[in-house]
Amino acid sequence: MGPPPGHTGGFGEPTCLECHIGSDLNEPGSTLEVIGIGGSYRPGELYKVTIRLVSYDMLAAGFQAAFRTTKDLNHGKSTGKLRPIDDRVAVVPSESGDVRYVQHTDLGTPANGKSVEWMFEWTAPTHEQDVAVHIAANSGNGDNSPLDDLVYTSSIILTSRR
Repeated sequence: MGPPPGHTGGFGEPTCLECHIGSDLNEPGSTLEVIGIGGSYRPGELYKVTIRLVSYDMLAAGFQAAFRTTKDLNHGKSTGKLRPIDDRVAVVPSESGDVRYVQHTDLGTPANGKSVEWMFEWTAPTHEQDVAVHIAANSGNGDNSPLDDLVYTSSIILTSRR
């Protein structure tokens, strides 16, 4: 099922710490990476994006991300198109429908004790704009409780290039 929409840590949203408690945000010793996009994008281009979480003693994991515009009347609304590559990832809307989140599904939560990856596609917006990408991820200890899990966040600002 995945997390409730709106837990990326961006635009004033909470993170996974809202439910997974007991550790500080971005505790040292783990990494959250975004692979497939850098600091810029070409309008209308398709990107295969991988979210990789590397952590210790990780038996379960999850993530949520959003790609949103940073300017004008659409500030904070989704931009571009998100598409899951497999059934480990889903795209879900916010209650208002202004934001689409890409996140793990129940099939996407198992982890091997060291790392986990989730993949999806993002088609960049066709017009030039800055895009804020916010990601929150959870490294779970596998005890099926919200206690002592680790939560990490990352944010990227993408600028358009021709």
